[in-house]
Amino acid sequence: MSLKSDLKQSPETLLALYRISQIPSTVISIHEAYRIIMEQVQTLFSPSSASINLISPNNGLLEKEYALGYPPNIEDLALHIGKGITGRVAFRGESRYAPDVSTDNRYIKLIESTRSKMAAPMISGGQIIGVIDVDSESLDGFSAEQLEQLELITLESTSSLESVWRYRRLTTQSDQLSALLDVGQTVVSNLEIQSLWDSVTESALALTGSKLCTLQIFDKAEGEIELKSIAPDRPLWGKDVERLPPDSSISSSVVRTKRQVEFPNITTPDYKDLRDIPLDSDISSCLSTPMIYEGELVGIINIYTRNRHRFPNDEKRVLQAFASLSAVASENARLYARVFNSEARLRKSERLTTLGLLSAEIAHEIRNPLTVLKLLFGALRLNYPDSDPRHKDTQVIKEKINQLEEIVSKVLSFGKAPESLASRWSINDLIIDTCLLVRLKMQQQHIELSFQETEGQAFVNAHKGQLQQVFLNLIINAADAMPRGGGLTITPKIEQNAQGSQCVAVYFEDTGIGIPEDIQDKIFESFLTDKPEGTGLGLSIVKRILRSHHGDINVAATSPNGTNMRIELPLA
Repeated sequence: MSLKSDLKQSPETLLALYRISQIPSTVISIHEAYRIIMEQVQTLFSPSSASINLISPNNGLLEKEYALGYPPNIEDLALHIGKGITGRVAFRGESRYAPDVSTDNRYIKLIESTRSKMAAPMISGGQIIGVIDVDSESLDGFSAEQLEQLELITLESTSSLESVWRYRRLTTQSDQLSALLDVGQTVVSNLEIQSLWDSVTESALALTGSKLCTLQIFDKAEGEIELKSIAPDRPLWGKDVERLPPDSSISSSVVRTKRQVEFPNITTPDYKDLRDIPLDSDISSCLSTPMIYEGELVGIINIYTRNRHRFPNDEKRVLQAFASLSAVASENARLYARVFNSEARLRKSERLTTLGLLSAEIAHEIRNPLTVLKLLFGALRLNYPDSDPRHKDTQVIKEKINQLEEIVSKVLSFGKAPESLASRWSINDLIIDTCLLVRLKMQQQHIELSFQETEGQAFVNAHKGQLQQVFLNLIINAADAMPRGGGLTITPKIEQNAQGSQCVAVYFEDTGIGIPEDIQDKIFESFLTDKPEGTGLGLSIVKRILRSHHGDINVAATSPNGTNMRIELPLA
């Protein structure tokens, strides 16, 4: 510690300075740090009252952060800089001793019995950040030597508090990065929108340490604000506020302005008509943060704190970044839902080739938010040591984001017509590409998809997009036959066809319910289906495509325990 005149100080002063200097290595709570400082002030000066006052970054006022000997109703008192003896010290940056406060025209009476007062400025990096003051009920209750002691105590206290604040900021940033990583991980592992919203509220709750977090969506078409998630869950209260008109919701200001709005005290009568404010007696403040995606309001994250709370700028910025990333995650989940929900519409279409066009369109929409997510994640520069468990987490997220990017590229490639209808392709590569397209869908339906490559390379002359349509149709049919999950094995083999020539045979063997006996001989006919929403065109188009490639398809085996479909194509 750098102290002036330290060799001249009494053992009591040196001991007090030492104890304050140990705060950064023994204390992580700022309130506990204040308590230790005030304990040393009490020991050295025996004041009738004392306080630590800090300049608020929000309003520029001098606010009491910790006080001894003050009535509870004035501990929240805020002074303008320059007002009172304490405010004057904060303004000039110079210590001051008033042996008789009644003769000082700047003195503001807070405690009737106070007769003398001294105060020292807290200076950090050349900036005044606060004041420590002590009072006495006696006239001329302190000495010049004690004023010097207070200056030393204030200097050391400022240094120690800075270390605690710095530790808290680093800890908070670490928690914030973990929460952001959780959101990123959710994007690549959770495609269900409600589950994603629940993850956002839970992560925001952990990020801020608040008592309650809600996520609301603005239904622009209906002009209503809809509650989607609460953490921790409150089913009875949530049911009462599921859908509200804007003028009955605390989020109305955010909906109008698309900006973050802070509510320092929501316990006043001004807020009694807002139905989505919890009635808990210990909830006092709220911060509403918009989820913005491409300039449009996606949702609102509301953070409720226990007692009155000032949200510092750093916390606001982090919550806004968190909300923006959550908006990207939400839109990604919606787009994934569109990808998989589009299957039902595609299966009704008479032309299976529309699959490539629609998939390419949706994949193009996915690429934009995915690129934003990748850039945001890269900008975090999370270079953890190999020994840190978070190093593995960051590697997994990066790998999954790249995997999604690869899938999108595959879908876009799938939607493009090849330059030649008879290009030379590896059968293994064609199957791998198709499996990538359906891998996530198979996971959702709890179907284990396995692929056994041929021994050595096997090539065919084929229209890539059309063959992938064949594989995709057979995989989806197999999945439909396994509504409760199961297994699908794709096995290509080099065999001889009926003419004695070598060909590639690809087997699609599932563990589904099998093909009904009465339609086994007719499954390749047009408009034949046993599905309520089916068109009966899928397998007929498959057979047509294969025959245009001088190949064919047949049922190798079927039973109540599964079906094995076989296609064959001539080798290139």
